[in-house]
Amino acid sequence: MGLRSWWCRRKANAQIERIVDAVNAGRALMADATAFEATGARQKIAGVAEVCADHLHFKSNSDLKARAAGWHISRSEIAGVRTGDKPDELMITFHAPGCFRAIAVTPVMHADRWRSLATD
Repeated sequence: MGLRSWWCRRKANAQIERIVDAVNAGRALMADATAFEATGARQKIAGVAEVCADHLHFKSNSDLKARAAGWHISRSEIAGVRTGDKPDELMITFHAPGCFRAIAVTPVMHADRWRSLATD
């Protein structure tokens, strides 16, 4: 049991280091986010947004530990990126129909890359 636990921790730490390196280098983006549902109750869902290659991935806080949970949104579905209502907040809006009207992100770094999502 001890060896399995050690291996899982080591593997997770290596994955985290790769993600941190990609974000620091600007190859990937990651930020706290709030998604605004497009239909139904139009709830706000707190979570994390990641951008890698040609898609935006949103995971709610309750799904962060689940491997396959979350929503994958193609970058072609992004209608625009504008300044949000709060300081340092950016609002990513989407073409209809979609699961979200918008996702508000608060990037710690690479805000210029977040702003260019709709134009890349």
